[in-house]
Amino acid sequence: MDPGEFGYSTLPLQHDPYPAISPDTLKGANGGKVAVVTGAGRGIGAAIAESLAMSGADVAILDLKVENMAQTKEACKAHGVKVEAYACDVSDQKAVVETFDSVEKELGPIEVLVNNAGILDQRPLIMSTFDDFWRQIEVNFKAPLLTIHTMLPRMRERGGGCIINIASRSGTVDVPMTLGYVTSKAALIRATHTLQMEMALDNLDPAIHLYALHPGGVLTGMGGSAAKKDVLEKYGDVRDEKFFMELFKDPPALCGQTCAFLASGRGKDLRGLYLDCRQDVTKLLEKGRETLLKEKRNKLTVNFLEGYCNEP
Repeated sequence: MDPGEFGYSTLPLQHDPYPAISPDTLKGANGGKVAVVTGAGRGIGAAIAESLAMSGADVAILDLKVENMAQTKEACKAHGVKVEAYACDVSDQKAVVETFDSVEKELGPIEVLVNNAGILDQRPLIMSTFDDFWRQIEVNFKAPLLTIHTMLPRMRERGGGCIINIASRSGTVDVPMTLGYVTSKAALIRATHTLQMEMALDNLDPAIHLYALHPGGVLTGMGGSAAKKDVLEKYGDVRDEKFFMELFKDPPALCGQTCAFLASGRGKDLRGLYLDCRQDVTKLLEKGRETLLKEKRNKLTVNFLEGYCNEP
């Protein structure tokens, strides 16, 4: 894979929280809201939960086991908000509905949903069992759709809400040995675009606002993992290790603070779009929603040969 194939930024990228999304700027911005964060046991999910807590939200944190979230829970509680931890397999519809019912009973109506839980199995399809391949689709795509399907009627009834889907640059490119991951993330990005249009059909746009967000290059257990031994023995390490490691230079807080910003409603003009948290939201907002949509910016698209489009 040649990274240059996907282009290089000529504008500076952000690698730490910047003024528009800083904790000081967003202090109290989500006060009184209840937020749910999936996959909150560590890394990006833990940072998202803490950023929401810092901005005033009460937080429900979800992971497969409650004990996985002990550190996250304490970090959030330190900001003086209510925090509850729930064991939940978010790919199980019954578990999702029951957990969300418990959250609303114990904390109140959910206004912010962040779908962060995800898995990656780095191997070619031909070396995968289909169940292992499909499990990535279940966790990375089915699960967010289950949580959204559970929450949309409630948000509609209450007249608003925010949903943030943690996507990936991998959903916009072709990366061998990550078929389950790249296809599930591409599906999640496309679903975000489409669901925002459905909100408009029901006169719920922009009251219900959705985003697909690339969390940056964060060296998590998943993001920095190598292929398994059997794959390495067959194909070798297909990464340029030095270059690969240099891609991972963003702290989880960058994504966390971007989520707090979007949850506050200050970025509503970016709703329905695919965002990269390393790109300054103020620059995107200055461009204007009408221009972004007209030019098909921050959306999955296809560039056909010139002259070939749809029938007139």
